[in-house]
Amino acid sequence: MKSAWCMAAAAAAFLFSTPLASYGQDPPTPAEPLDTPILLRLAPPEGQVSRYAHFTQAEVQSPMMPSSPIMTMRTYQTRSVVGVVDEVIRFRTTIDSTSTAMPTPVPGMEMPDFSGITITTEMDTRGRVLGVIDTDGMPAIAGFNPEDLLQQSSSFVLPEEEVSPGDSWTQDVPMELPMGPGGSMSMGIVTTYTFVGVDGSLATLSFEGPIEMDMAVAGGGMTATGTMTGTMVVDLAEGRFRSQSTRASFDMNMAGMTMETNVTTTMELLPDP
Repeated sequence: MKSAWCMAAAAAAFLFSTPLASYGQDPPTPAEPLDTPILLRLAPPEGQVSRYAHFTQAEVQSPMMPSSPIMTMRTYQTRSVVGVVDEVIRFRTTIDSTSTAMPTPVPGMEMPDFSGITITTEMDTRGRVLGVIDTDGMPAIAGFNPEDLLQQSSSFVLPEEEVSPGDSWTQDVPMELPMGPGGSMSMGIVTTYTFVGVDGSLATLSFEGPIEMDMAVAGGGMTATGTMTGTMVVDLAEGRFRSQSTRASFDMNMAGMTMETNVTTTMELLPDP
């Protein structure tokens, strides 16, 4: 039973560690009012190279175990813009290094080393993933297809129209994924974004929304409900993300027991070497 708990929490941590929406937890400070609304877009030049550091930590608390981290993951990646056509941006992302620590080993949930893999994706200028074009070096994970996760995890989207500070927009992203041998996960995240303001070329956004999850794992099923909150900073002049943080808090329910789970993820653009 404890392994089932850990597997479910580790799967949730892995989900939130992907680059869908992954910065300190202090609330953003409102900027000065704008004279006119602004169009928020990603518009990087071809050839732009960005290096990012990611950190994910999952903590759980249940009647069966004390509150403690059950998984931490650190990843460094390099993202290169290899093509820009109209409003479609093609990225090639290389995982430079990754390290995962799970104090309690979970049979069937050992995290592979993703170092060295390369993923080519296409995204529009609003941040929506249009497709996974190619992967190279992706390790095999029984009953799990990382490409499906990358394709479906596009929960981040900039507004369709011009916005002023305080304006909001909503994105609904359902996900259906296999998760380990004989397992599956379905998740619904309805995210409401709010434009906080702009300082120079740096636009700050906050986001929040409910989470609903249903997972089938060896030994039984599990449901979860909770919330996700976070902030992100986009550099409009450079057309890329500067930083982002996400905190997901939810209760996992299995066999009549509840496990409180918190997953925090941060992403930060590193300075050029």
